[in-house]
Amino acid sequence: MTQISIVQLYPAELGITGDRGNVRALEQRLRARGVESTTAHVGMGERMPEDADIVVIGNGPLSALRGVHADFVARAEELRSFIADDRTLFAVGGSAELLGERIDLTDGDSVAGLGVMPYRVARTRDRRVGYITVRTPDAAVVGFEDHASEWTLTDATTGYGTVVAGRGSYARGESRGEFVRHRNAVTGNVQGPVLPLNPALADVLVSTVAARRGLDLPGATPSSFDEYAKGARDAIERFIHDKGFKTIQL
Repeated sequence: MTQISIVQLYPAELGITGDRGNVRALEQRLRARGVESTTAHVGMGERMPEDADIVVIGNGPLSALRGVHADFVARAEELRSFIADDRTLFAVGGSAELLGERIDLTDGDSVAGLGVMPYRVARTRDRRVGYITVRTPDAAVVGFEDHASEWTLTDATTGYGTVVAGRGSYARGESRGEFVRHRNAVTGNVQGPVLPLNPALADVLVSTVAARRGLDLPGATPSSFDEYAKGARDAIERFIHDKGFKTIQL
């Protein structure tokens, strides 16, 4: 029987925005296709399973990023090889920022990144908080953004989504961009958690695993998961398009 191996990296330190939900969504989308999965929670100093198909990394404040920094940087070559092997990685928020070249802080200091994703990040005093919708080549994504950072892509071709409503993470021509995709690694600042809210994006990640493993997966069996996600997305869309709604004020 086919079994997919999922890893959640630093679940205790980088999981403040419901990031376990992203793992649960992947488990559910695989199960809806009749595919079993195993999930390993890997903390600092622990080894990732060698057969991992998907790595999921969540969000955390700067203090948490500093806490995992040495351990995370020590995994740089392992994660670089993981991505080069066309395995699947999904990271949001602080972990996504650390996967880039560096994070420049507002006090002039900087935090070295792993350098496995093609961007650098500058923290700003302009906090972006509110609902966001993004159009990618594979799926329309709805979610919530809450960050104070501006990304600069060092490879513009890896820009994955165009912001339809909201602020996003980086400039994309005359528009704003959100999500970066490098091979089968996808990173961004959309929270929520984003995958339970957007089964189509979870399916994109599942499809990358299937392609790499040479699996011919059936379509997902419809479930209440899809109904709840659609209801939530529809509600967010109504808020966004309400003329009186602009953003959530701090």
